[in-house]
Amino acid sequence: MQSLRSLLVPALLATWMLHASGPVAQDPGSQAPERTSPPRSTSPTPQNEEAGQQERRGSGRRRGGRRRGLVVIEAGMVHPVSGPPIENGLVVIRGERILAVGQQGDLQLPPNTVVHKFPDGHVYPGLIDAATDAFTDVGLQREGGLDGGSRLADALVWSGDRDDQLVQHGVTTAYVTVRSPAQVRGQGTIVRPRKDGFELWEDKEQAALQLRMAMGTGASHPLQRLEQLERIAKLFDGLDEYRDAQEKFDKDLEKYREEFEKYLEHHRKKNGKKAEAGDKAGDKTSDGEAGSKDKPTGNEQKAGEAPKSGEPRRGGRRRRPGGGDGELVELTPEAVEQALATLMALSGEPRAEASPQDPRRRRPPGAPAQGQPQGKPGEKPAPGDAKAKKDDGPKRPKYPKKPSEDPQKEALAKVVDGVLPLRIEAHRTEELRAALRLQREQEIPLVVLEQAYGVLPLIDELAEQGAMVVLTDVMPNSLGAPGDKRNPFAAFDVTALPKHLDAAGVPFAIASGRARLAPMLPMMAAAAVGAGVSPEAALRALTLTPAEILGVADDTGSLSRNKFADVLVTDGPLFASDSKVLLVMSKGRTEFEAK
Repeated sequence: MQSLRSLLVPALLATWMLHASGPVAQDPGSQAPERTSPPRSTSPTPQNEEAGQQERRGSGRRRGGRRRGLVVIEAGMVHPVSGPPIENGLVVIRGERILAVGQQGDLQLPPNTVVHKFPDGHVYPGLIDAATDAFTDVGLQREGGLDGGSRLADALVWSGDRDDQLVQHGVTTAYVTVRSPAQVRGQGTIVRPRKDGFELWEDKEQAALQLRMAMGTGASHPLQRLEQLERIAKLFDGLDEYRDAQEKFDKDLEKYREEFEKYLEHHRKKNGKKAEAGDKAGDKTSDGEAGSKDKPTGNEQKAGEAPKSGEPRRGGRRRRPGGGDGELVELTPEAVEQALATLMALSGEPRAEASPQDPRRRRPPGAPAQGQPQGKPGEKPAPGDAKAKKDDGPKRPKYPKKPSEDPQKEALAKVVDGVLPLRIEAHRTEELRAALRLQREQEIPLVVLEQAYGVLPLIDELAEQGAMVVLTDVMPNSLGAPGDKRNPFAAFDVTALPKHLDAAGVPFAIASGRARLAPMLPMMAAAAVGAGVSPEAALRALTLTPAEILGVADDTGSLSRNKFADVLVTDGPLFASDSKVLLVMSKGRTEFEAK
């Protein structure tokens, strides 16, 4: 271990951690490369802005400058989730990412390292609440006019009350939705709670489309529920025609661009031919040889004398368009007129004729006078020549008509394409059966069933179709007292569902459902453990599995190298009723610390 005592740089520190004799939480090769663009903040403060500026200045220092310090958390037990627990483990953090996870050892650290020691503590990944109404106000929660185009991310607010204080309970990532009376509840979003606000997760502002198939946990008539399901089935009516119209417009637009390019190219060649010929003539001397700026040609123009026939007019010089060989050419009135014609053609306007009184207008030798017909003397122009000349070349194409946009159909199209998951709230077995039928009929790749209390008879079908489940109200008797015949939901044992879902291989997450229940997340998981699910599966239902359901598992959900430094430290096992939160870090920032 002598070489480890002399370890001074973080890179060698990571190598030592990943090759230590104890269990290692993560294979670094299996992780995505580090991302550098942080999510945008919705509640900036002067302190946060100053810290961000200092962080950017630190990351931008040239090689040889002072490196940012490390943060090391040592604890009696580290629970990576992606691997077995590590006794006397530690987590090494650099910036906003985890550098290494391993066992404690005799290690000399850089002098600017911050060390947190919890000899009897337990370290977990930050908790992920897969369904909450945090940062939504009462008006949004009761809004019945939401549709598929509504973005909840645009309506979130920071109130500062206890319902928004998720991070002090260990929640570092949350999916925000609302249980509004709307049939389509808009597009939910993923946020990162902070002690003084929240951040929208970049590229996850539109994280899923919300759909309600449930009639609520109260009593309802079967015909009402049937009508509700029929309305849901009609949501996708006309989607194919809408997409066909959009695809036709895209093809017509591409064809228009190609035809317009041909139209421009034709007029460039047509209007630039004479100017190019004049340019070449101006580059030759009277004896046909290339002229030189230093060699006299014998045709120099005297002051005040008109230019000779065929001699280029003296005046301003310009470079040939496009650079060419860099030669200078004469700026003649003919070239100006040709350039004007080119501009007129490109703008779609008719070519302007020069005025007869214009002194710059010169009639080439042998050309007919103003008003005299073209051709030989006494010869009449052939009928239709002018019209044929006018209609020469391709006509200017017409821009295709764009079909009207429907934000809800746009969102449904993303659902069918697998860009957005479809999250369906369905309680009863018949509602869940209709949801699975909708997935099959519309061939929807990603479906998440919320509050699936009556899923037990359909669990094999659920596993076969690859649907996922987010459970809320995972507490004993949360839906009603046992034996209450007036309440059809009293027969559902929500705490037993995690055991059956885990046995069938169905991914499931345990969520609060409401912001005020965030402190109860560990207790909900503990209730599931008491009903038969393994502690490892229950812990995964609060961390890595919801990260997979939300599509952010590359960055959070476990204590693994290169993931965000989202860390929760408790003074005892997480599922113990008397366990307390000691420290919460989000992307390497300390968001809560017990006093």
